[in-house]
Amino acid sequence: MGQAVKSRRDLDAVVAAVRQEYDEMPGLALTVEQAQRLWALEPRMCGVVLARLVESGYLRQTDGGRFTKPSAA
Repeated sequence: MGQAVKSRRDLDAVVAAVRQEYDEMPGLALTVEQAQRLWALEPRMCGVVLARLVESGYLRQTDGGRFTKPSAA
């Protein structure tokens, strides 16, 4: 990824790419910092992407602060 998100369409594309990574790697559990590095996202945008995925029920945040699919918990 590693590019600036300039529109809602760009944000939707980043969210879709993150979802695909989680689908391809069962058991993936990342902290915010790890997600930022993996997808080369600025901190604010990474937070927005992860929050959107949590709000939709696709991801959940563990007590330890990692983001994972609910089925992987």
